[in-house]
This record gives sequence, structure tokens and C-alpha cells, in this order.
Amino acid sequence: MSVPLPIHQNYCRKRTTTGETFPPIGNIRAHDLFLTSDERFEIFQVKAAERPHLLHYIPKEDKDVKIDNEKNSKEEQVLDTRTVSSTSSHCSSSSCSSSNYEEEEPPLIDGCDIAGWRKERLVEYSSDILSILNIGASSTMFRRESQWSVLFHLMDRFGKEDSPWVEMKKRLWDRNNIRRNANVVDYDECKQMVVIHDCSSRLATKFAMEYEQGNIPAVILGATRGWKSMPNYDNSNHSFTTTANDFTGGGEGGWTFSNLLSRFRNVNVRFSDTHGEMMSFETYAKYITNLEGLLDDSPLGIYDSEFGDEDSPTHELLEEYEVPTCFSPDLFELANANGGDSDRPPFRWILIGPERSGTGMHIDPLWTNAWVTVLQGKKRWMLFPPETPLSEIGIIPGEPQINSATWFKIYYHKVTCDRWPEECRPVEVLQIPGETVFVPNGWPHLVLNLELTVAVTHNYASEFGPFERMWKQVQQDEPVFAEKWLAGMKESRPDLVQIIQQIPTMF
Repeated sequence: MSVPLPIHQNYCRKRTTTGETFPPIGNIRAHDLFLTSDERFEIFQVKAAERPHLLHYIPKEDKDVKIDNEKNSKEEQVLDTRTVSSTSSHCSSSSCSSSNYEEEEPPLIDGCDIAGWRKERLVEYSSDILSILNIGASSTMFRRESQWSVLFHLMDRFGKEDSPWVEMKKRLWDRNNIRRNANVVDYDECKQMVVIHDCSSRLATKFAMEYEQGNIPAVILGATRGWKSMPNYDNSNHSFTTTANDFTGGGEGGWTFSNLLSRFRNVNVRFSDTHGEMMSFETYAKYITNLEGLLDDSPLGIYDSEFGDEDSPTHELLEEYEVPTCFSPDLFELANANGGDSDRPPFRWILIGPERSGTGMHIDPLWTNAWVTVLQGKKRWMLFPPETPLSEIGIIPGEPQINSATWFKIYYHKVTCDRWPEECRPVEVLQIPGETVFVPNGWPHLVLNLELTVAVTHNYASEFGPFERMWKQVQQDEPVFAEKWLAGMKESRPDLVQIIQQIPTMF
């Protein structure tokens, strides 16, 4: 297997400020292929904000060197005790050396890398080739277009058939390896209305009554019919491929990465709700097709919760899909009853990420349900029953989240083997374009992108979930929003207010 060239023709056809269009591979300019120093700094800033714990990461080989140095230092101190002056001199030198070590920056593989982002070595690469390429902001080799044929020849040697990522991807791609599948439901069928069991005057969808009330994961087929965001796919061939980060995924129109890039090239996108670091869509496209992104264990993924805001340059995307009507009404929308800003926590995201990116193991907040629809690419899911011990699946209090690619390397065999308790057996999903995954509240889950993937997701509050728990959690975590939500319920859903009044903890 060879890692695909870090460039795509549909990306290289790019206009300059003078209106010139660069032709495809062969005559493209160096700045279309290589990240500039400013772009590298953008990427570094986002990486540092995404995984700040890696800013203090010390590679194993450096730890070994440090331990050996300290051991040698202690041995030298013992030998030098015969001479006081020598001992004093040595202690001073040792102290200085230790201090200098602590102040040293961990060695970087390239100009925007942070040590630890490739420590699992999921992608095989040769350190000799990296040395030859001299990857980094100061690199001057292979910047001339005439030398790119040599570069591409070297790139062809990066991949290996037995690389950890390729082996993992093959296994996760094969549905025959899934022991517990999610239920698959037809959208037209599950959106039909039925009478709520305990209330003859109110209706709900079949899906809400069976899957929301039963708290059961599901895959919904057909929910994207009529969506402008859904690309057209000429065939349904989803066989295994080693091609990484195809900008179209075989689709035309809609939200292919290629189309989003052409529409929003200069727009800055978000990567998390926990920090404000951003980069332009164009820089991100270069990152995922450059060596920096191709070699990361788990590359950066876009998680933009503000794409649909009224003042967002991507606001128009909100009109290009719709919330599937099989889901129950979102109770949090009652906070908007009086108009204005409801102070609602983030609840909708556009998700974009290359292969090996994804979302680590977590539980969605505030006892909300979620739905995720893939428009391009493929996602691999693991969803665990709520009673699963969190420490056994990598959720450890006080420890940083394990990225999904590394999680599969460490935990996948453990949770799918015969010895794993059946009551904690995960539901596994291989999700393809046009499919919608329903994630019930309280279910720990993680997602891994097997290809360059584009998706949209919403979290929503269902009345068929644990409403009392939800109310208490909202009070605790989002007190300002809780007040507005309560006001909205008093106006539109007094029956829910009656339930709240029976809960001991109130305003």
C-alpha cells in the first residue's frame, strides 16, 4: 500500500489573487503543496489547544536518556565523595544539566508538530526519509517543482501493507467482525405517528416510543431524501480502499469536502467548544493532505458548533438539511418561546475529519440524545450500555481523553473478546453516506473516521428520556439556561412543570 500523494487535482485548481488558475499536478506552485510558516503556526495553535497535556509530553527515548543521565549522575556523585571540591563541582553541574533538560522543548518531527501526536506510530514511515525531506518550516529541499517527481517516489515508500493503521482499518471496515449490530429502521416507517400509551390525546412517532423511550441505539435509512447537503453517489460500492482523504468520496454536489472547500475556502472553522482556536478551511485542506496530517496518529477534526449561527459566514448551510421528523420535539427549544438568545449550550455541529480522526470515548451532556448523519466518508462506532464500568473502556477521571484511533488500538480486542461481559457488549456500527445513527442518552460511545468524512449532528432533549435527571443536570451545569427553559415550559408545557415541582431540588 502506498500513502496517497499529499495533493489532489481538485484542490490544485486554485485561483491566485490575479485570477490565474493553477493547472493540475505537473505545473502547480510550491505554496499550493507546502504549508507556509503562518499556516504551520495556525495548526500548532489548534493542536496545542486540543491536547494541551501533550505540551509536556516527553518521548520514551528522551525519558530513557534522562533516566540514564540521572543514574550516571548519581554514580558519579558516589565516586566523587572522596573529594569535596569535586563533589561540589559535580552537583552544581548535575543540577544545571537537569534544569536545562526540563527547559528543553521536546524534539519536533516537523514545523507544526507537538511531541506525542505520533507516539503510537499508527502510520508507518521511515525516519531516514523524514530526514531526507527535512520537513519543517525552514526546509528548502524539494521546494522546486522540478524535484517533485523524486518527492513522490519517496512518498510511495511511506506506506506498508502491515502498518498498524491499515491492519486496523481492514478489520473495522469488515461488518463480519461486528458481534452486536444496531437495529436498522426505515425512516418513512419510524416517523409515523402513534398514540402515546399513557395519554390518549397526544401523539408521538413510532421511533420516539420504541427507541427514545427504550433508550436503544439505531441506524436510520432514508432520512436524507430531499436534503440539498446530500451528495449524489453513482454507485453503492463501499469496498475497502487504502485511498485516504479523497475530497469527494465518490460523490457529486452537496456537502462533499471539495464543494465545502470551494464555497468557504477563506472561512475560519472551529475545532472544539472548549477553546477558540481556529484555522481557515484552506489551511485545513492543506494540513490533511500534507505530511503533517498524513502522519498524525489522530489528525485534527473540525467540530464547528457555530456554523449555523446568524452571524456565521456558513449560516446558509442550516437551510440545506433538516432535522429528521422521526425524533421527538427538542424540549430545549422551549427556552426560545419568548424570543432572543436562549443561552442554550452548543447543540449542533458540522463534523469534518480525515481518516484516523474522530471523537474519543465520552457520554453526551445533560442527558440528551443525539443523531449523526454522514454525507461523505465512513464512520466506525462503538456504543456501550450505560451500566458499563467507565474505567474499563478508557474513561478515567482526571485523565485526558484517549483519541479514538489510539482507543481502538488499546481497547478494541478487550471489549470484543469472548471474556467481555455480555451485558456490556458494545453496539458496533459501520456508517456510510446517507445513514443516520441515533445515540441514546447515557450511552458511552466513540467514533473513528475511516475516510475523509463530512457529517452533521444535533443533540436534543427528549421527553421520553430521564426528564428528572435532565432537569437536575441542567440546573447544575447551565443555571442561566435553566431559568429560560423553565419559563418556556411554564408557557408551553405545564405538564413538565408539574413534574419539576415534585423534584426536591428546585430554584
